[in-house]
Amino acid sequence: MTEKDGSVRAVDRALDILDCFGPGQLELSLTDLAKRINLSMSTTSRLVATLEKRNYLSRGRDNQRYALGPKLAQIGALGFTSVDIRKVARPLMEDLNRIYDEGVSLYVVQDRERACIEAVESSRPLRRVINVGDRHPLTRGAAGRVLLAYLSEERRRDFLRTDPFTTEEALAELRRSGYTVSLGEREEGVTSISAPVLDARREVVAALAMSGPSVRFEGPGFDDKIAKVKKYADLISEGLGRR
Repeated sequence: MTEKDGSVRAVDRALDILDCFGPGQLELSLTDLAKRINLSMSTTSRLVATLEKRNYLSRGRDNQRYALGPKLAQIGALGFTSVDIRKVARPLMEDLNRIYDEGVSLYVVQDRERACIEAVESSRPLRRVINVGDRHPLTRGAAGRVLLAYLSEERRRDFLRTDPFTTEEALAELRRSGYTVSLGEREEGVTSISAPVLDARREVVAALAMSGPSVRFEGPGFDDKIAKVKKYADLISEGLGRR
């Protein structure tokens, strides 16, 4: 796309509007915004209406002035959390991968799904491929169930009404044991072990998972794999300030 492309110009102007806000400029009128970005009131009004509709801006009921909306706060918090977690988690995930040479991944909640924010692949020919950015349901798979278990009761019930694949009793047992296992729930022949990662406030912010072909997870070493996943989830938690 060139600079003359209308869609690029619209995005650029929308970002100009967001850039108008800052310390001491937390609320601005439509007139203020139009003057700052040097556009007509009608064009500014259309851009602002779209940003408001998508929750990037919010409008005060009393004074009709605009402020940055909740969507930006959500994106900012997620980005900050993800960067910090990845920086702490990556070397520990590589350590866990070296022990078993199985796939190790890290997930966080995004909207109504879980998203992979970091992954270390197995070097074996037969392996489960995990890509950063992959998104999956919260109700299925070990990492999804870990994240679901620590949501508020109201949100858990909402998810379970939509997809009653798991139960409150199973989630309560997960919270007691500190881990869960998926045996081919999303992909036949794949086993996953997952444990929660906590931050300095002792809130669950991510799920660490190790997964691979079930034939390599079966047998007497399975309990050791569970213990190692829990241990490395704890080490990441300690790196995030959990005590």
